[in-house]
Amino acid sequence: MHDELTHLGGSTSYRYENPNPETLEIFPNPQPDSDFVIRLVATEFTSLCPITGQPDYGSLIIDYIPNARCVESKSLKLYLVSYRNHGSFHESCVNTIADDLNHLLEPKFLRIFGDFNPRGGIAIKPMVERIAPAMDRTRAMALIESYLQVVGAH
Repeated sequence: MHDELTHLGGSTSYRYENPNPETLEIFPNPQPDSDFVIRLVATEFTSLCPITGQPDYGSLIIDYIPNARCVESKSLKLYLVSYRNHGSFHESCVNTIADDLNHLLEPKFLRIFGDFNPRGGIAIKPMVERIAPAMDRTRAMALIESYLQVVGAH
């Protein structure tokens, strides 16, 4: 049925040092004529400080309104795990992940929020948005807000 999904259901080889967007796999949006929100929460995101080599921990919240394609979650997990021994600033991690997902999915709307644990008493919380030219930002934000009201109620 989904022969293009090679990671799901198979054995997994984990790579921890080289984030590669080719790890990401897609499947067709099952409801391409409807605008809906997909939220993916990665609560165990790790990377390394590129200067000190110290580990950084945090969560990523990925919200998107799909267009023709959706990201397969196991492939996303494998892609995010590949940051584990990769040295990169939080701001760079969030923007690179957004660029990779935006390039692959071409979503109507994409927002990634990085909620990183404090180091030295300072928490860094970068957020990035990518909006397709055909998508009205006001419409996208209304849909996201509606979604968050439902999620907050549960």
